[in-house]
Amino acid sequence: MTAAPKSAYQHLQERFAKIIDISNASAILSKDKETVMPKNSDEDRTRQIMALADVAHSLIKDPQVEKWLDAAEKDKRNLPKTDQRNLVLMRRAWVSQAGLSDELATELARIGSEGQKLHTELRKTGDWSKMKDWYKHSLDTLRTVGEIRKEKLGAASVYEALFNSFSPDLAEATVAHEFAALEKALPGLIREAVDRQGKGPQPLPLKGPFPPEQQAELSRRLTEAMGFDFTRGKMFAIDAHPSTGGSASDVRFTTDTSDEESFLSAVYSTVHEAGHALYEQNTPLAHRYQPVGGSMGMAVHESQSGIMERNAAHEPEFFQFLEKQAREVFNRPDDPALSAENLQLLANRVNPSFIRIEADELTYPAHILLRTKLEKALIEGTLSVDDLPQAWNDGMKSLLGITPPDNAKGCMQDVHWPTGAVGYFPAYALGNMIAAQLYAAAVKAHPEIPKELATGNFTPLRLWLKDNIHSKGSMLTTDELMVAATGEKLNAKYYLDHLSRRYAGKPYAPSAAANTNAQPKARKPGN
Repeated sequence: MTAAPKSAYQHLQERFAKIIDISNASAILSKDKETVMPKNSDEDRTRQIMALADVAHSLIKDPQVEKWLDAAEKDKRNLPKTDQRNLVLMRRAWVSQAGLSDELATELARIGSEGQKLHTELRKTGDWSKMKDWYKHSLDTLRTVGEIRKEKLGAASVYEALFNSFSPDLAEATVAHEFAALEKALPGLIREAVDRQGKGPQPLPLKGPFPPEQQAELSRRLTEAMGFDFTRGKMFAIDAHPSTGGSASDVRFTTDTSDEESFLSAVYSTVHEAGHALYEQNTPLAHRYQPVGGSMGMAVHESQSGIMERNAAHEPEFFQFLEKQAREVFNRPDDPALSAENLQLLANRVNPSFIRIEADELTYPAHILLRTKLEKALIEGTLSVDDLPQAWNDGMKSLLGITPPDNAKGCMQDVHWPTGAVGYFPAYALGNMIAAQLYAAAVKAHPEIPKELATGNFTPLRLWLKDNIHSKGSMLTTDELMVAATGEKLNAKYYLDHLSRRYAGKPYAPSAAANTNAQPKARKPGN
């Protein structure tokens, strides 16, 4: 019997599965580059990643894809709801990529690979003279990409087009509105928190050394407690910026265990990255090779790392579990600094600092506000790369009252801009907002969640997230996801209330900040 001819949508499914396979392979090569690749193999690896990017771009840019999209959309009413959503995401991906030349797509891959290498080599030196030309090239290239995508997707601005690459379905106006509420509330909250902690008990300092291999063991135990499946993923302890990548059944993440004076940095980079990894492992496997089966973008992704790091792993009960594990791993049964109470005081200390990934929870949003303002100005051309170090230092002084002593602790600390991840930063603060709202809903549904953390039992929280977030893949928009999980759209009040209760010891008072309920009318996202 002759097989029935494939429909246009079936052809699209096959094509996008192949593109996703290539993307997953590239992600594994990138993580291998960070972790186990021989140090002199970089040229080969960059060529491999660029070649895969070129093949993937050719596959999506193929004129036949547009014909299949047009045909499938004419018949979309006959498709199941999930497939209709998948078709929308296919069109969006095609629009984002088809406008880029082959050369531009390949150059983006090169920027990601070589930028990672340069950042690793130069970030600790703070030598801006050796880095600024690369920043210029990366930002100029991304500006070109943003201009193309703005036109193709109907974004409100070039920056919104870049931002939407990481956080789709969110308008720049929404980000600006929620960030304005943060910027108005933060200074007062920070002052109150500093004053309150000054009058309270003072923590005992941790006394190193805490050997990296022991920190790695502690990180492994935490990851196991969180429910990470080590048969479908791997953790690496390295001396580099922590990150996560790979595919749903082969998730790789790194954690930084290099600070031998304190293990808390490793603890929280581990919990953060494992939160990302759990999201990837629990996306719907039935749609794993289709756009609809993937994660929802970086704002939601950062909420999944944030809810583990900032919410669960800062609860008072969590520190009981951390104390037990730390005493065993470091063989310090009598060290008073490792008591749950002291670890909680250390972890929840508010102290404006230079490095974003080491910032306390309350001052962290200020780091994101600064980076968002700066990258927007860099893309819009109102700030030159030559002036970036000074603008960075001025912003830190204005927002946190401190000035970085060098560029290593200033504008060269993050990997994002040199690797072309322009528009990513807002996702961190948005992710923390989403996390606070989700955590409130999870605890309301399962009040036992905090107390279970005392024994390292993350299962009630993990299962709630799996049911309400992870398993949804990209089947919903951000607004739809939030309404389904919490009963309302994203609202900064939950994040501000969380921060106020934890650090000022009282509920958030809306009168002290901008009205977070009146949100701007969101634009209709492009296909």
